[in-house]
Parts: sequence; structure tokens; C-alpha cells
Amino acid sequence: EMAELADAGAIAFSDDGHPVTAPGLMRRALQYGSVTGLKLALHCEEPTLSRGGHVHEGTVSAELGFGGYPSIAESVMVERDLSLAAYEERPLHLLHLSARESVAALRAARECGVEATAEVTPHHLCLTDEAVRTLDSNLKMNPPLRSREDRAALIDALRDGTISAIATDHAPHARHEKEVPFEAAPFGVTGLETAFGALYTHLVETGVLPLETILERMSAGAARAYGLVEPAIAVGARANLVLLDLNASWRVEEGGFRSRSKNSWLLGETLRGKVRATIADGRMVYEG
Repeated sequence: EMAELADAGAIAFSDDGHPVTAPGLMRRALQYGSVTGLKLALHCEEPTLSRGGHVHEGTVSAELGFGGYPSIAESVMVERDLSLAAYEERPLHLLHLSARESVAALRAARECGVEATAEVTPHHLCLTDEAVRTLDSNLKMNPPLRSREDRAALIDALRDGTISAIATDHAPHARHEKEVPFEAAPFGVTGLETAFGALYTHLVETGVLPLETILERMSAGAARAYGLVEPAIAVGARANLVLLDLNASWRVEEGGFRSRSKNSWLLGETLRGKVRATIADGRMVYEG
């Protein structure tokens, strides 16, 4: 089936939030990947460690009385998959990293020659688990928001290129699904429509990261991770462009979303920086 999917145009294969817990199965998937030449994109989570957890295991979870989701639930699977990739000499891509131990494992593997790439979400770059004290269920995601030290490690890794891509892990939910007690709410937040504004406001305007780094990781870095042609502004190149208004100030409100889902962690916040237009393959596909 993987070969058929590749022939049909797939650019990668993913477990899509359902981690492959059997090492033998993951090894076989890596081997099959060599036939298609495509990467595996992996959600790294050991369910026996994360089960029952709603927020990052730490001071905040203890004070709120919530079950903790420890960072080792992610990092132990990151280490396993990197080891398998090294053994099979196959590339892989790690989805939405959140823990500093995962960053350390990725950095060490890359230094040893493992062809591994990784991404991080805007919410893990902008927030820590302190935010969940509000009990807003739109702050419940998988992996969860983690500690200040974890956030710092993610930012450092994005800065030095260990993490080469930013992706939103866009996970829409209906209003009634999220309007329940925090522990009963599903994991997941929207992120696509607010990604640039969130990063520009929280990271660029505050001097944490330069605009150039954010733009590179959201475009060329993401393309490289999947072996796609990097975007370029040049004569004869395909027109794949985004028009940004860095001076725009806008309030995130439910009525402003084009998505039918409004479960954003940014509701009510005023952001700077807005996407005005998106051109894909020469066609205007978005104006805002």
C-alpha cells in the first residue's frame, strides 16, 4: 500500500497521532520507506506513559490536581525511532516536538549522521504550561504545553537549525467538544490562520527570534523536510508567495475565522502581523 500511495502522489507517511508502539512494526515501516524513497513523519508518544495525562507533568499539574503527561512519554519514543532510523540508515521526520530531552536526542543523532528533521508548533514556541492555569480547554493539546526550560530548548533548536520547520498541528474541534471541563475536553487546537501573527507577536516583536528565521522555518525549512522544491522568487519559478502586512494589528475573534472550528488558544488576543494574500502555483488562493 505504501508503494501505491507514493505512486498516487503521497509525499510522506505518518502515524497521524496514533503512535506505532511496536518497534518491529516501526522498523518494517522504515524499510518499506526505502522502497518509495519517502520519509516517515512520526508522532512520538509512549501511551503507557502518557495515559491519563491532561497537562505536562510538573508543578502546574500537581497544583491543579490533573493527571500529568510526562516529557519522557515523548522523548523515549524519539530516542527509539532515531535509533531505528540510524540502524536502517533511513531518514525520518519528527512531528511537533515539545520536550528538551527530545531536542537533545535529535541533536545527538544528527551529529552522528542520522538524517532526521523535526518541526515545532507556534503554541509550543509561544507558551508554557503556566498558561493552563486558566483552565481554558483551548490550551489542551497533544503533546501538552511544557515547562519554561522546554520552551527555551525548542527556541534554541529552532534558532540553530536542529529543528528546521514550524508547523501548526492544526486540530479543529466543534464548540460543544471543547465547552466541557478541562479533563473531559479532547486534545487539539486550531493554528493555521493565526500562525504567523502569533509568531511575529510573541517571538519577533519581543526580540526572541529574527523575522528571517521564522519565515525560513515556515517555508523553505518545511519544504526541505519533505523533499519538496524550496520556494524561490525568480524569473520562471512557480509563483508561490505570501504577502505579509507587518504593521497590521488585529484581534483574534471567532467571527474572523474561515475555518468552521474556532478552538484557538488566541481568542481575544490582539496580534501584530497578518497574512494579506497567498498565491499558490500562480493562483490567488487567499485574500484577507
